[in-house]
Formats: sequence, C-alpha cells, structure tokens
Amino acid sequence: MIRIGIVGCGWITEKAYLPALAKINDIDVCAVFDIDYQKANEIQKKYHIANVFGNIGSFLSSPLDAVIIATPNNTHTYYTDLALNAGKHVLCEKPVALTKNEIKSTAITAQANKKIFLPAFVNRFRKDILKFNEFVSLVGEIKEVEVSWIRKSGIPRPGTWITNKATAGGGVLIDIGTHVIDIGLMLFSDKRIKSVNLDRGMIEETGRKGARWNITGECGRLPFDVETWAKGEVCFINGSKLRINVSWSSDVSEDFTSIKAVGADGTAGINTLFGFSNHFERDNIEIFYEGINGESEKVFYPMNNLFAPDAFHDLVRCFIDAINGQAVIILNPSDGVYVVDVIERLYRQQA
Repeated sequence: MIRIGIVGCGWITEKAYLPALAKINDIDVCAVFDIDYQKANEIQKKYHIANVFGNIGSFLSSPLDAVIIATPNNTHTYYTDLALNAGKHVLCEKPVALTKNEIKSTAITAQANKKIFLPAFVNRFRKDILKFNEFVSLVGEIKEVEVSWIRKSGIPRPGTWITNKATAGGGVLIDIGTHVIDIGLMLFSDKRIKSVNLDRGMIEETGRKGARWNITGECGRLPFDVETWAKGEVCFINGSKLRINVSWSSDVSEDFTSIKAVGADGTAGINTLFGFSNHFERDNIEIFYEGINGESEKVFYPMNNLFAPDAFHDLVRCFIDAINGQAVIILNPSDGVYVVDVIERLYRQQA
C-alpha cells in the first residue's frame, strides 16, 4: 500500500486528483497540506482523509511514501525539493519549474535521494492522444508540428495567482501552453534548439472574464499582468519547427485543441479539446493520417470531454507503478526539462 499525501488543496486537487486517486486500490491518501489550513481542513473532512496539516515540515515528517504537488507555479520547485529531501517520491503539477536550471537541479536531487520525480503531463495519457501517436509513427521523420489550444472565454480565475506573473511565471503560454508544447515536443527525436520567437499580448476587453467552470470563490486581488494570447515558434538545429498558438479568450465559436505533425512520409493530425470547457458543440474528436502516396485513415471518438478523468487516473497509476519499480516509458523527468526550457526561452526572447 502506497501512502500518498497531497500538497495544495485547490481546484485541480478536488476536481482531478482526488477522483482519480479514489479509483486506485493499492494506495492510501492519508494526508493533505495547504498554507490555507481552513481549505485543507475542508478537503480533509469532505473526502475523509486521515490527517490534515498547515505546516509543511509536519506534513513531510508524517509516514508518507509519495506526494502530489498541486500548488501555485512559483512554489513547485520549493515543495518538490523539500519532499524529495524528506525521502518522498514526487508527482508535480505543471509547470514543474519556472526555469531550466531549477528543474535540472530538482532532477539531480531526485536521483541523489533515489526517488521518483515525474512531471504531471496528463494529456500524454489521453486515449485520443495515444491513437494520434500511432498515426504519427507512420509519417516518418518529423519536419514540422503545429499545436493550438484556443478558448472562447476561458481565463482561469482572473485576479488570482494564475493571472499574476510573480506567482504563475506567465500567462496562457505557461498555463495551457505547457500542455500542447509537451505533446508537440514529444514528437521530435532531436530537441536541440536553434532559435525561438514569441508574440504575445492581452485582449483588454475580455481580460477580466473568467471561465465559468473554474469558479472557486477566490477573491481576485492580485494584479492581472500576464498575456491572454501567445504565438510562438521553436526552430531546432536539424531544421524542424514547432509552431504554437494558444489563447484564453478569442473570437471563436467554440473551444478547441488541434495538433498537426508533418513528416517526411505524410501528415497526422487531431482535432480535439483538452481540459475543461463550457464552449464546445462538436460531436466528435477527429484523428487522421494522410500519406504522401495517397493512403489515408480517419478515426472518430465521441466528444464527451471525459478523456481527462481517465487520463488523470492513468497518470497517477503510472506514478504508482514507477514507485513499485516498473519501468516508466510514457513519461520521465527529462520531458519536464524540455518543456520548461522552451517556455523560458520564449518568454526571455520577448522580455
């Protein structure tokens, strides 16, 4: 039985991690911690968790095997390093760090303590993405990948830590951009970067409209000083490119996520929707392959937005399996390094 503790009792913990953990038999969620002790106490009582802590030292001194970090972005490295040095395995929410140096240091700490450290790239475990990856395997060496995640009105809790540069590290690029950048980078065999370019900004008239699915009652007291849209390009040394287009709030009819991979032997693509949404009307997720010799294939999944709960379950299952000594194929710490490096370079380029 793996004893799990959760650091951070916010929205993602309650809506994603706790439901996923409840479906796994060989674990015990036995402790929660939050600097907001009242919030932690509410979660502890609601989900019948044995222990609640308002002090991180006491939490990490309790008999835990592993922790899940789900706190504001600027605290991820701090809590992850504390947990690893306390002898706990760590699954950390994205972004796992704000700089490449931070995450590389954390990976060294994990190795020194002989503990598992994984970035929580949940969309790698989606059923539609797994099928898309099968089609990508048919297109040969990747030349170009385009990733997009566009929302009609999906700014998460304006005026809270998520839309504040000091606590979040950035805006839409580091938030939902992290997810699609990870999927894009996963497709390249050579990730050595030659150059990056970024254009970003804020749509003022929609800059304060929060996503209806992300309401928690938090007061928006922090400065809203991050981008609501971003378009970027990453050029690799071998000539391949990753193009990025993300927005929290756009003049579109519905939310969508799209990924297209162009290879030497063909093209693979997916039109889907990541995350939570109040703005989608399509019935199907479309995944396609088109070969250079005319061969093609399409697959459709129902657009029921139920992939995320299954994906969180499989992400946590992967973490537990790794703790139990099984080889981890779909995810490893270097994946986090690549994503953090790209985002840091993009922000720095436009600073």
